[in-house]
Amino acid sequence: MKKNIYLTILFCLVLSIAASAQKIEKPTLAPTEATEAQRQLIQQGAKLHDQKKYDEAIKKYEQVLQENPTNDLALFEMALSLYYKKDFPRALEAAYKLVQYKGKNGVLGYGLIANVLDDQGKGKEAIEIYQKGIKQLDDAPEYRTHLSALYYNLGIAYARQKQSKEAREALKKAVQLDYASPGAHYILAEVFHGAGYKVPALLASSRFLSMELNSARAKRSVAIILDILGAKKDEKTGNINIFLNLNAPKDEGDFTLYDFILGTLTTIKDEKDKNKTEEEIFADAVDSLIEMFSEDKKLGSTFIGKTYIPYMVDMKKNGYSKIFAYLVLQQSGNKQAEKWLVEQGQKTVDFINWAKAYQLKSR
Repeated sequence: MKKNIYLTILFCLVLSIAASAQKIEKPTLAPTEATEAQRQLIQQGAKLHDQKKYDEAIKKYEQVLQENPTNDLALFEMALSLYYKKDFPRALEAAYKLVQYKGKNGVLGYGLIANVLDDQGKGKEAIEIYQKGIKQLDDAPEYRTHLSALYYNLGIAYARQKQSKEAREALKKAVQLDYASPGAHYILAEVFHGAGYKVPALLASSRFLSMELNSARAKRSVAIILDILGAKKDEKTGNINIFLNLNAPKDEGDFTLYDFILGTLTTIKDEKDKNKTEEEIFADAVDSLIEMFSEDKKLGSTFIGKTYIPYMVDMKKNGYSKIFAYLVLQQSGNKQAEKWLVEQGQKTVDFINWAKAYQLKSR
């Protein structure tokens, strides 16, 4: 009995190693379109996958592939369900077949292979696979969302390898290619924040939060925003302590002045603020910061000047900056902010819809 278990484990290990060591050649196969009946089976499988019924979903895809062995969509969906089921050897086997096909579904196989390798702790191998997939799509503008997904996963792989600069560059590419996808903004904000880029982290978090609410990632993004916009007050003296890092990185732009101002926007008050609520003061701070960004021509050539500042400026022009500020507070648990947003009714909904649909005007 023990011998059989040992042989089974050894077989799985050899299969996994063999799969991860396969060489990927340039795709040469042309996929075959699914029939209407086969498309319905694939859709049924996708619904089962969404319900986490992976085995049932896989059976649907296998049925299609028995009838149509060269249908790349069924092969991709099967590989995806195998991956989520954590059947990594079979997921790799399907993904390596997938990358032999020309077209967008074939390229998705690169991401699946690399995801498995990265999950298995083979980060360097995963990075190489992501890069190969990116190379396949570099001259295919019609697949920009797929290319964005590859850059996004490449950025995560770099971040896991503690390669912050490379992670930033990959995630920036993902953001530029698909500005309406929240994931890349979120991970980029985390990478920026971890490396000491306050303003870029604030703006990436802001863009993410305007697209995704009421999630663990949203709470984390709010924490980043409030951490950057806040200042520490000494409980004994009442003095406001602002910590300025003179050695803060400047390769994403020189934000020294902003790093100083950020902590004062919600803490230093004058006569006109004496009757304002804390929520109104925070909203004014957000509005003032956007105004400063819009007037700073030096930031125009930077990544955030091309991607995040135009979004924030358009938000303000459309009258949504206060809505956004109150959403930040509401997501932090502020009941007064929640009440105010409910009172705004349709305007709150309009902002969320506007933010999700927003695209960069020039890329």
